Amino acid sequence: MGESSNFGTWIFAFLIVAVIFGWGGIGGGSAAAVGYATAQDVNNAIAAQTSALNQQSLLLSSANNNYETARLIDNQSMSMMNQNNTNLINAIQGFNTLGLSISNGFNSVNQNIADLGYKMESCCCGIKTLILENRLQDAQIALSNAQNIAVNAEQSQYLLSQLGSFVPKAAGAYTATK
Repeated sequence: MGESSNFGTWIFAFLIVAVIFGWGGIGGGSAAAVGYATAQDVNNAIAAQTSALNQQSLLLSSANNNYETARLIDNQSMSMMNQNNTNLINAIQGFNTLGLSISNGFNSVNQNIADLGYKMESCCCGIKTLILENRLQDAQIALSNAQNIAVNAEQSQYLLSQLGSFVPKAAGAYTATK
């Protein structure tokens, strides 16, 4: 509450005290003789009321300070909890990224192994084809040689049949007979 509210409370309390004790000439005689409150008594009551209000104001200020301190602690705790959550999320995302990188790495390795298998199959197939081509070429060369030998043998037979038979005469000399 503000100062104007305190001022209004004081005036109201003062009027009640004045009416009860006959201040201002109500009742008869002097206030001290009749047993009414004196100015000193009223001043003491006002001082006591002021002291009580000051104590209440101090208690309220202390309670407000305690509340603000508790709020600051709550805010600090919340800030630390948020930072911890952020750190945890970052760590989890880091692990997920690492797992994804490892998975992609293994996928790449698997793909390279499959590609290597294909290349080995192609290489083996190429080697088999080359071996078969070499065997075919060797067979063709052997066939060609066999054909040449057969043609030469036929030609030799023909030539020999046209010449007749040879009988050896003396050492190293031959004569043809028919």
